[in-house]
Amino acid sequence: MDFSIIGIKGYYFDLKPSGGKLRSQPEDFYVEEVVEGLEKKDEGNTLVLKLRAKNWEHNRLIRFVARIYHVSQRRVYFSGTKDRRSVKVQYLSIPGVKYRAFNLVDVEVLDHFYLDAPLTVGSHSKNLFRIRVEGADERVFLTNCREVSAKKVIPNFYGPQRFGPLRPVTHLVGREIVKGNFSGAVNLFIGYPGEDRFADLRKEYIDNPDPKVGLEKFPKSLDLERKVMEHLLLKPGDYSGAIKVLPDNLVSMFVHAYQGYVFNKILSRRLELHTPILPGDIYRFGDKTVRVNSINIERIASSFERGVGSPTGLVVGSRVDLAGGKMGEIEDEVLKEEGIRQNDFKIPFGLNSNGERRDLFFRPEDFEFDGSTVKFSLPPGAYATSVMREIMRVDEMANY
Repeated sequence: MDFSIIGIKGYYFDLKPSGGKLRSQPEDFYVEEVVEGLEKKDEGNTLVLKLRAKNWEHNRLIRFVARIYHVSQRRVYFSGTKDRRSVKVQYLSIPGVKYRAFNLVDVEVLDHFYLDAPLTVGSHSKNLFRIRVEGADERVFLTNCREVSAKKVIPNFYGPQRFGPLRPVTHLVGREIVKGNFSGAVNLFIGYPGEDRFADLRKEYIDNPDPKVGLEKFPKSLDLERKVMEHLLLKPGDYSGAIKVLPDNLVSMFVHAYQGYVFNKILSRRLELHTPILPGDIYRFGDKTVRVNSINIERIASSFERGVGSPTGLVVGSRVDLAGGKMGEIEDEVLKEEGIRQNDFKIPFGLNSNGERRDLFFRPEDFEFDGSTVKFSLPPGAYATSVMREIMRVDEMANY
């Protein structure tokens, strides 16, 4: 599958493809959260675990930690989600419990301490990455690294892990939820085939969505799919209820992934214009935004060249402004193509989303490269795959 399936097309730089592949083994992709300013305590209201985990899917890790501490998954708070096929160092926080040692395969507790309140999404200041690429043309790869390192401007696409790199289904499920088609959402969640080892089994279900037959065939490892089918067996036709049996953060992820897909389509269209600043843009300087017009455009373009701020794109929701000018036209066109309106994001089950403006570009820091290994740091919400895609120029998602 290529990146277009998640709305990504085009590049910022004009470079030759180096080729290459990431994650030949999990150790090739290392990511670490940096959380600053914590007032660590020996006792407190909230336990914080600093974990190193290898090859653990985020929601699965949350489920296991929740079971160990006998709490609901909703009570395990985290600052950010991380790639499954990687070695990741991240923080989990759980209110109202005391530390107990535990053993999970390929999970190590690096530190534990207490805080007065749990960490929230985005609590970390940045993510550190160390990535090894296999099979690239080394000369081209290093040339591309030098170019990216010098200019440090990367399109701020939502990366494959937002959607599922082998089975990019989350945005498809989210689209159906936004449109109120819960039966379609359930059937896609269970049956969308993708490229994982259960593809044939899922295709059988999508062709014949019978929960009784599905439960006979789906292995216990697909526990969430089975949970949904068990609900449908008890309450036939209750598709909205079937969605609600899934973890809240997973259902929210469906909607967020669809918002990410729409944003990716908008950014892809914007790259076709080959112009970083346009009249009508909503430009962000830190916590403030400014609309670009004929009077301030040169000053704002100069700021962008100096690495200060970024124009923004629409993360669609019920209460967010569209840009003006050509950018506003792009945003409106994509919403019409998707057949959605901003008010469609007034969703029940606590899934309502106001939307936001997201920077169209980000700038990696601490950029280093040596042979086939690249190191850099990114702000929360920016994807390392977007950096590596600019360098490698491979459009097959399986390579990342």
